[in-house]
Formats: sequence, structure tokens, C-alpha cells
Amino acid sequence: MVESKFSDLENWQAMLDRHAELFTEMTPGSAVGFVPRAGSGIQPGKHVAGLNDASGGEMLVWQIRSGHEAGMIALRRSYTGFQQAGVDLLFVADDEALAAMQGALQGDTLSIMKRLIRKGNIMFYVMKTKYQLQDAGYEEFLDSLGLAFLGACR
Repeated sequence: MVESKFSDLENWQAMLDRHAELFTEMTPGSAVGFVPRAGSGIQPGKHVAGLNDASGGEMLVWQIRSGHEAGMIALRRSYTGFQQAGVDLLFVADDEALAAMQGALQGDTLSIMKRLIRKGNIMFYVMKTKYQLQDAGYEEFLDSLGLAFLGACR
């Protein structure tokens, strides 16, 4: 069996807990997903309408809980393809990015992610409209990654 790229959920959760202030405005059910580029069916420079089927695998999901244990939680889900991801934002990371993020879990993972997005090691897909993301409270999180998606065009 292939080892999971996202096997260290405790450290992912600790990282999310350290950055909890970024997620306080997000509504319950809001979720972002991370998948390895290999096997995702997603390749740089390809239109999403022409995606190949994913070969299956795992997706790391950060999802806002509701109730008395509100906050962002790290979990794993199966990934069966782009259209079925079931997240608001999808990050598709190459092996270098996955290793760098995993190695930075005790430090400033979000700064590493920001750099990897700029370098092209992490592709970023928006699965909701700008207004849906605004209503769900994503602005501070996206700003922390240097993504001006919600920026001046409001």
C-alpha cells in the first residue's frame, strides 16, 4: 500500500490551531483541499474541462467545524477527481511542495505555501464564486497566502 502524503494529521492540526485567527470569520462547512499533482488528473496549463480522471488517492481537507468545537480541523478524504472534490478551494501540489509543507509544519507553513504558490509548485483552483467566498469569510485566509482574488475588484 502506498503511504499517505498526508499521514501526519496531528501536526497539520497543530499548525491550523496556531493560525486559528485566520479562520475565525469562516462559516461552518467551509473547506479547502490539498491533493498531490501526481494522480490528480490536473496538469499545469490544461483547461479544467479537459481533465483526465483522477487515479484516486487522498486529499487533505481543512474544514470549519460547527458547534461547541468550532474551528478548522484537518482530515483526510478520498479524492476521485476535480469535479467531486467537494471543497471551496483546491490546492494541487507537486512533490516538492508537499515535502516542503510537511517539513514546515512546526514552523510557518503558510509562508512556505505562499512562496510555493508564487513559484508554481502549488496550483490554486477556486471552486466557488468570489461572492460565495466573501460570504463564507475567506478574505483573511486568502490574503495571508498573497492571493489577491478578493482584492480591489470588489
